[in-house]
Amino acid sequence: ERMQEERARRLYEEEMRRIEEQDRLADLRKYQEDIRREREEEERRKAMKKKKKKKRTTDLKDEYFEDFRAKRNNRLLPERDRTAKRKTIVELGRYGAEYVPPTKRRRGGEVGLANILENIVETLKEKRDISYLFLKPVSKKEAPDYLNIVKSPMDLSTIREKVRRLEYKDRQEFRHDVWQITYNAHLYNDRRNPGIPPLADQLLEICDYLLDENADGLEEAEASIRDT
Repeated sequence: ERMQEERARRLYEEEMRRIEEQDRLADLRKYQEDIRREREEEERRKAMKKKKKKKRTTDLKDEYFEDFRAKRNNRLLPERDRTAKRKTIVELGRYGAEYVPPTKRRRGGEVGLANILENIVETLKEKRDISYLFLKPVSKKEAPDYLNIVKSPMDLSTIREKVRRLEYKDRQEFRHDVWQITYNAHLYNDRRNPGIPPLADQLLEICDYLLDENADGLEEAEASIRDT
């Protein structure tokens, strides 16, 4: 009889653990789904806003050109002097060889690096089944205590803005920020939402693969920056 009671107790405890695990997974899926819906709604609102802005810009442009043509037809604007000598874009050296100032060469290297890195960021963002939790900064609504724990927040939209501002001077600086996303995911979610850190790990793996795929172009751009 005592053995039966012990066996019944173990079965009960196992059943309770199974129910708790199911509840935890259900909460995690609900949390991920809520974030996904919120991000999709935000993207939809931004797309609508961008579409309206583009339409307003087009209308203003059409109005401007209509006004320009009207003035031109009325001879209020002088004709451009087609015989005037255009200014050269680059300076010419003593023997006529093209000369580009060092600042131009450096900017060219930075732009080349930025073009490759932005393509990598866009590829990461397109992997929505992996990256959807890391597209935007974590809001207080999603995690009120997030900034109390994570001291160096990072996300793909912030990385893209840094790329466009030419803040990265080599691929390692870029990779460090993607690694920061992964580190933050483990720091905050390892005990709260254990399904999230593996997604961040996959994000970093894809980033490393894309950096290797673009190694030649990255090396050329970085060399151009170093040589100035």
